[in-house]
Amino acid sequence: MNEMLQVTLHVRDTGNPDEPVGKDKATSLGKWLGIWRATAESFEWPAVENAIDRLETRLKKGARYRDLEYGLRAINDGVHDGLKFQLVYRYPNDRASVLSRWKSDWADVIERFPEAAEDMRAGTDLWALGHYTASVFHMMRVLERGLGALSAELGVSYTIQNWQNVIEQIEAAIRQSQKTLPKGETRNARLQFLSEAAKEFTYFKDGWRNYVSHNKGTYTDAQARSVMEHVRQFMMSLAINLPVTSISSASAETPRVDAGLSE
Repeated sequence: MNEMLQVTLHVRDTGNPDEPVGKDKATSLGKWLGIWRATAESFEWPAVENAIDRLETRLKKGARYRDLEYGLRAINDGVHDGLKFQLVYRYPNDRASVLSRWKSDWADVIERFPEAAEDMRAGTDLWALGHYTASVFHMMRVLERGLGALSAELGVSYTIQNWQNVIEQIEAAIRQSQKTLPKGETRNARLQFLSEAAKEFTYFKDGWRNYVSHNKGTYTDAQARSVMEHVRQFMMSLAINLPVTSISSASAETPRVDAGLSE
């Protein structure tokens, strides 16, 4: 509370607590009180808000330094009392760094899969908070957007099937493409991408998604961080390689995380 310290020192130096507060000092305090009012509202500290109201009223009427000292002390006491009942979490620096740049890290994916942005943010935030299994769950929701886009690209129905059925149909569509696409570099590149995509989805399903969805496991810090990064890199690949039409088509219907979880 720097302002309170300055006022206390001023009173002690001058020996005159009844000295009127000058206009410049009152203006400076007014700005400071506005900042603290916003903080008090955010933390739900009505006692601090009331103390600010009283001090602002005195400043408008013409306060003395004695009034400032009492008023600022009331605010300071209210803050200290309020903090006793607040649960405040501080992100460790390394996690705060990852969380603060989540939008830039996922920028390419957000551009092509904007509907998944909230799960990207939530998955990153939950990892930073130490809720690793919940983080993996949200990352699987991000992946579902990718599976929907890949299904749309290959004409595979997705909305009411489980991942295994969809993947099997994708693999069948890929095998059919191998027979029908004209030979050449374009065909080879497309088939390679689609085949690798199908294998990756199988990996995600067998490695993580079934356990998260069926409550069969929990995840460590390292595992959740690996999932988050793997999903991000994979979704970036989809965003780059899949046509906009496939992604737009898949986004028309929100994928269901619990679809087909009876297997």
